[in-house]
Parts: sequence; C-alpha cells; structure tokens
Amino acid sequence: MKFTSLEKRILNALAEALFPTEVGAARKFPSADEIDLVGILEGWFGFSTHSARLIAGAMLAGFDLSSLISRARLFHHLSVSERMSWIGSDQLAGSKLAKETLSGLQTLLRMAYATAPQVKGALGYDETPLLPLERAPVPVLSRGVALRVRHFPEISPGTWETDVVIVGSGAGGSVVAATLANAGLSVVVIEEGALHDIEELSSMDAGSRLFSLYKESGLTFTYGAPPISLPLGQAVGGTTVVNSGTCFRTPDRVLDQWSRMGVIDVSPEQMSKWFDEVEKTIGVMEVPDHLLGRNGEILRDAAQALGWSGGPIRRNIRSCHGYGMCVLGCPIGAKQAMHLSYLPKAQENGAEILAFTRARRVLLEHGHVQGIEAELLDPVGKRKVGKMMIHAKATVLAAGAISTPAFLLRQQLGGSSGQLGRNLVIHPGAGTSAVFDEELKGWRGTLQSYYVDEHLDKGILLEATFPPPGIGYSAGSLPLEAGSYEADGGGDKDVFALYPRMASLGSIISDGGNGRVYPIGLHGELVRYKLSKNDAAKVIEGIALASELYLTAGAKVVYPMLPGLQRLTSKKDIERLRSTTFSPGDLHLSAYHPMGTARMGSDERTSVVDSWGSVWDVPGLWIMDASIIPSSTMVNPQITIMALAARCASRLADLLM
Repeated sequence: MKFTSLEKRILNALAEALFPTEVGAARKFPSADEIDLVGILEGWFGFSTHSARLIAGAMLAGFDLSSLISRARLFHHLSVSERMSWIGSDQLAGSKLAKETLSGLQTLLRMAYATAPQVKGALGYDETPLLPLERAPVPVLSRGVALRVRHFPEISPGTWETDVVIVGSGAGGSVVAATLANAGLSVVVIEEGALHDIEELSSMDAGSRLFSLYKESGLTFTYGAPPISLPLGQAVGGTTVVNSGTCFRTPDRVLDQWSRMGVIDVSPEQMSKWFDEVEKTIGVMEVPDHLLGRNGEILRDAAQALGWSGGPIRRNIRSCHGYGMCVLGCPIGAKQAMHLSYLPKAQENGAEILAFTRARRVLLEHGHVQGIEAELLDPVGKRKVGKMMIHAKATVLAAGAISTPAFLLRQQLGGSSGQLGRNLVIHPGAGTSAVFDEELKGWRGTLQSYYVDEHLDKGILLEATFPPPGIGYSAGSLPLEAGSYEADGGGDKDVFALYPRMASLGSIISDGGNGRVYPIGLHGELVRYKLSKNDAAKVIEGIALASELYLTAGAKVVYPMLPGLQRLTSKKDIERLRSTTFSPGDLHLSAYHPMGTARMGSDERTSVVDSWGSVWDVPGLWIMDASIIPSSTMVNPQITIMALAARCASRLADLLM
C-alpha cells in the first residue's frame, strides 16, 4: 500500500526531526535523509489491512494539524529546528491526543530506522543468537513433519460435515483440536490468519514480520484513559506464534478463588494433571543460565542482592539458542507455539486445519447450534471469495477474549447474563529502561528471561524483557535525554546511542477487569478500557520497584517514562516518584493478556459459560479460550488457557463419544 504524496511529506518531515543531521554524540548513527524510511514503511503496510492503513493515515493527518495552534503552520511546513522544538515542547506534551499520536508515529519510524543496515551496524546488532548454532542440538522443527494447512483455492465454497468445528487456532483452539481428534472425533479448525514457516520468516525483516503476524499489523489498542496498546496475533497458531513463550501455572490462590466462586474442579490438585499434560507437550522448562543474556542477569543479580523472590522464567522451548525474537515468530522453531506442537498432534489424528477462513456466524436450527458459516478469503488480497457451511455436532469458539465475545454479540447470542463482552482483564503494564556504564547488548539472549514475584500479592509481577531493536518497549518506551530535540540535539539518534548499554523490564499488573468489548461492523471490534486509580497506583509501584532493582544493580540512570520525572538516579528520586500523584492518562502502557469476557461460573445469571465452557443459553455452543477465565490470572495466562482448554475438551469428548 502506498502513502499519498502529502502523507509522505509528513512522514519525511517527522523523520527529519527525529533523526536529524548533526555532529553530536550520536554522529555514528545515520540521519533520516540517508535512509528511505517511507519506503520501508510502505513495504510493511503492503502486509496490512485496509483499516490499519486508515488508522495510520488518520494519525498522520492529526499530527500534521497539531502544530497549528502554537506554531500557526502545519507540521510539515515548519523548518527542521522548529519541528524538533515542537516535538519537545510543553504544548505538545500537554495535549494527550497529540502526544499519543506522536508516540504511535514515532514507534513506526523507530522500527523502520532500526531495520536499516547502517543502524544495525552502529548498534552492533547482527541478529545472531547468544548461543552459536553449532553448539546446540538441531532445532526440533527440522526434525518433524511440517504442518499442512489448506485454503482457497485448494478448498472451494461448499458444505462440510464434521463432529466438531473450532473457530481459532491459538492456545485454546489448538489444544481442543488435539484433545478431540485424539479421542477419535472428526475435527475442523478454521483460522483467519496464515501459516508462516521458517523459510518465509527468515526472508523478512522485523517490521514485515510484525505487520504479517499481528492483527491489524499490531495497531490494535484500547479506547479510554489512557489508550493502551493491545497487540494480538493473527496466524495459524494464534498469539502463541508471537508471544514471549512465558509459561506460568495459575497461582494456587487464584485457583482457590475460582473454586470459591463456584467453578467446578479447578482446585490446585485437580488442575495439576492438566498443567502436567500441557507442559510435557510443549516442552516447558526454565530458561538456562547460559541463555539469560545480560538483560536477564542484571535483574537476577539485583533481585538476589535485595533478597527478593524470583527465578528464571519457564518457557515452552526446545533447542532455544537465544535469538531474542520470540515476538516476531521464532526463527528456528524452538519456541513450541501451537503450529509446532498441538496442531500437528491434531492433524496426526485426522483434524483439518483451514487457513484464510473467517467465521461469519453460527448456524442455528430450532435454537440449537449446528455449526459455522465461514468465509473463504483470497490469500493475496484477503478478499472474500466464497462461503462454507460447516455442519457439526458441537461448535467451539476459541478466537480469543476480544474476537469471541464480539462474534457472539454481533449475533445477539450468549448475552442473557449481561456479562458477555464485559469484565475484560488485560494486565496493563509499563516498560522501564535503565542505562549502565557497561555495554550489555540486552537484545542478545532469551527475550523474556527472569521474573521477580516478590510483590505478586500486591498484583505486581516484573519480567526482564528486551525485544529486538525498534520493537515493543524498545520502540515506544525508550528514554529521551534532555535536549534531544533542541536545535543541537540528536533527537532519537541520542536514544539509539544509549541502546547497547540499556536494560529493560516489563511490569504485569493484575487489574480488576475494567474493560468491555463491542462489535464494530461485520468483523471489527472496539475495546473500551478505563484504568482504575487502584490499578494506576500498581503501575506506579511497579515502576518504582523496577527502578529500585536497577539502581541496586548499578544503573547510571533509570527512565520511568513519567511526566515530570524524566530520569531517576537515586533512592531519593524513587521516593519522589512514589509521593507524586499521577493520573491514569499520564501513563504510557501496553498490554498482552486479554481475558475474562465470557467468564465461566456456576450461576447463569452472572457468567456466560458453565464450568466446562458450555454457553448457558445457546445449546451446542462452547467457548474454550481466554474469554472464559473468571478473573485475572496474575501471571502470563498461556498455560492457564491451555490447561482449561484441555480440561473442557476432555469433558466435551466424553459427551460426544
């Protein structure tokens, strides 16, 4: 997709301000006029949807207008020094809309900048793993049989018959498919996204992979105060293809809470066998010391010095080499995402996996669900080319905590309790970065490597997380030194100059379920989420704890990403952080764990499904994904989703056999 001539001018104008020509400390980094950043972005948007392209266009137009009030001219009409001044001005910082728009555009341009060979060379980032390939076993993917999926034009519009149809191929749907197929039932899995193999991923740069593997090219976010980035995977294997691979079991205190809420058979003892089964299948193990990387070692050493509880993160890996690219699809197939683990097991037992196939509606007959009407999509243009009627004895929705409730709300099904689409938990969190005297190259090693759960009872979990340069925390949450956007500053080049000496971690906040999902149009969703004052306080405390850890580790400066507190260098600064009042709108947040929008329970007046995923008021329909989780898991929910899916699917198999 091409940008208009005006959009190109705006992008180039912003790029010149972010990466100016200068001779300061960051002189070894190229300026914007040495890199075709617009061309890079145009290539990436070729993988995006029409709606993502519209979002980008609206952001560009809005930001161009932002300078009119105080500068009396459109942004792209300002001189480079005036543009830099506007970016760093108090007036822009005082406009939440302008500030958030700049943050989004800046993230895109930082991503593009980071992929340029000149920038990689200046950083010392060569995309090699921490552990040389010759020193570890052959990746498991090359020893196995590749997953086979079918899509248009190999399959044509028509009618299919099966025992069970499953919508979605992520952590829930894939486990359900494997469980039911192993029981001898015929299974069809439909997935709107594509299957991405290693050869394809290895030929793409970071941005192309992000735009291809994520829903709406990763440009999904919540509406509210503040807007929160909420990236979701869209591929065969779902979000497991692009998550960090972190595998915490649901804490016992959470399972006990669900039991008290009336959910059947979810005590720690009863769930243990399901956790065991899932972890064995996907190869869950602790990150070994030699793959922690310096980013993980920094957090480990600080936690041990303070006597805080923590440890190496357990992850679904086999033959991991520490590429640190988990969120862009593992380049060697070491992370055991669903397309490498559960879906092949399902296929071995006869399950059909259909890609580029989008659920349109459930088929109803006398109030009983009889299957799914689906749309076949052209793999190239993603246009509808026909429809399929998939008749089934049982229909399982596993499209995730955003798409599943929107799908049902659009058809006015499953809403008798009034809880469908409500109670959304997302685990909002902040990235905190620190700069050390030594060169760390924090991107080398496991992306998410070490955790600190000392304050989990307060709803705060800290995880060492260093994404590839230009992605995630490393794009939207990088620090800005004072003076970066003054006439003699280096802009974002000053940030990149700090990069090799940076460490970063992310906080996970156990929130109260303040979000709600609405259907938009035929296929879209809108997520409203208002961060509560209590949860905002947890975010601030998470940043304070992260800062304490980094200063203990010897950080030169910590960047909390908070207004009025640009940098922290002492414990007194941390005390000032804790004593300062921030509003939710002051926080720069992202979230990766949506759940709870079709929660399970024992009372059909307060829950959407029963304890086994059966929708109370829609016979023949089950939900088995993150939607049914009754409340915050307090930790990354992948294993919780999978264990609940295995448990519910086992009961469904018994009913159908």
